[in-house]
Amino acid sequence: MAPAESIWPRIIAHADMDAFYAAIEQLDDSSLRGRPVLVGPRSDRGVVLTASYEARPFGVGSAMPMAKARRMCPGAVIVSPRFDRYREVSQLIMRVFSNFSPHVEAISLDEAFLDLTGCEQLLGEPSTIGQKLKDTVREETGGLTISVGISATKYVAKVASAYQKPDGLTVVLPNEARTWLAPFPVSRLWGVGPKTEKRFHFLDL
Repeated sequence: MAPAESIWPRIIAHADMDAFYAAIEQLDDSSLRGRPVLVGPRSDRGVVLTASYEARPFGVGSAMPMAKARRMCPGAVIVSPRFDRYREVSQLIMRVFSNFSPHVEAISLDEAFLDLTGCEQLLGEPSTIGQKLKDTVREETGGLTISVGISATKYVAKVASAYQKPDGLTVVLPNEARTWLAPFPVSRLWGVGPKTEKRFHFLDL
């Protein structure tokens, strides 16, 4: 068997909370659980900050105009955001992350990169670490779920964390990263928005 360091030159995890704002609202208010929830201003001029997974089958998503979201999902419960509460939970999950790695790079309230290189000697192989991270977040937050992607680079880890959302865990071996990414449409790649996607299709690379 090849040495672990030859298989994993680095172990990078991207941890991303699932529908963070909406999930907190459902956690704090049991009457919202299982129902489509839109977090954002009640004014039709506002935009959706987060849509619960129950709302997403209706085509509703973050940054969508609230007026459009309400038309697409008329049964949705609209909840005004509570940023103090979201920051409180964010601080909690970041402390959890820091218990797994001294190298945590937060990129928003609800997601971060963790450099886990060398941690396998204490915590086990990458898939084991990922599951422990998920279990600890769920336990410490009282039930919130997180999706984790693990690979040798931030880019692949970021794409991997979204692969099996919600509550997913995807580990992409370094030597399989190129093959794993190849079938994805351009729109699934990190940093590619609608305008960039059109440019890639125009280039027909």
